[in-house]
Amino acid sequence: MNTFKFNGISINDYEGNGKPLIFIHAYPLCSRMWDDQVSYFKDKFRVITYDIRGLGYSNELSDYQFTMEDLVNDLFSIMDEMKLGKANVCGLSVGGYILLRALVIDSNRFSSVILADTKSEGEDNESLIGRSKMIMDLKTDNKDKVLNEFLKKLISEESYKNEKLRSFIETMMSWMDVKGLCAVLMAIATRTSTLFELKKTDVPALIIAGKLDAVTPPVRSYYMNENLKNSVFNIIPAAGHLSNMEAPVEFNKAVEKFLLNLG
Repeated sequence: MNTFKFNGISINDYEGNGKPLIFIHAYPLCSRMWDDQVSYFKDKFRVITYDIRGLGYSNELSDYQFTMEDLVNDLFSIMDEMKLGKANVCGLSVGGYILLRALVIDSNRFSSVILADTKSEGEDNESLIGRSKMIMDLKTDNKDKVLNEFLKKLISEESYKNEKLRSFIETMMSWMDVKGLCAVLMAIATRTSTLFELKKTDVPALIIAGKLDAVTPPVRSYYMNENLKNSVFNIIPAAGHLSNMEAPVEFNKAVEKFLLNLG
C-alpha cells in the first residue's frame, strides 16, 4: 500500500492490477470504514480510498470553508494526479453526495458508480435545522458525546449491540477534528439536488440501501433508481445507514456481482 498526500488530501493506493475502484467514505468517519471492502477487492481491482477534505488525515487545512463542488474537485484531482482514466467509484452517504455531484458535472470520468445509503435530493428544512443544531452542539458540547449520540442513528439497533463494530466506529469518530466536522456539515447543508439531472447520464449504477436506514430511508434510493437510465437497485435487509460495515458480506457480493456484469 502506498499512502500519500495530494493537495492536503490523504490517499491510500492499494496498488492492485485491476481496474480502478475508488471508495468515498461517510460522515463523520474516514477511509478506514472501507477496511472490509479493501481486503475483499484489493486483489481484483486497483483499490483506492481517501479521507475527504476536513476529515481523517485530510484535516490540516488553511481554509475550513468549502462546498460540495470543492469535494468533487478533490475527487477529480486525485483521479488526474494518479492518471486513472475512467474509474469505478463507490460513495456511501456523504461519499454518495460527492459522487452524485461529480456524475452530473462530468459523467465521462466514470466506468460505473455505486451509490450506497445516499440520496440525490438537497436538504429540506428539517434536515437543515438538524445540521445547524449539530454544528452548534459540536462547537459548544463534548465532541465525543455528540458523535456517539449520532451513532445511534447511523446503524441499526442490532448492529449497535455489536460491540466490536460499535467500538471501531466510535474510535474513528474520536479521530475527527471539530473544525473539519463542522466544515463538512456546511458543505452538506449547502448542496443542491441532483435528482432530475441524473436522467442525463447512462453510466451503469448500482444503488444499495440498508432496509433499516433511519438517516436515509430506502425510498430515497428508489427515487434515484427511477431517474437513472442504467441502474440496479439492491436492498440489504439487516443493515442501517452504514451497510458496508453492518453487512459487509452482502455488500461486497452485491458490488462484485455488479462490477463483474459490466464485463
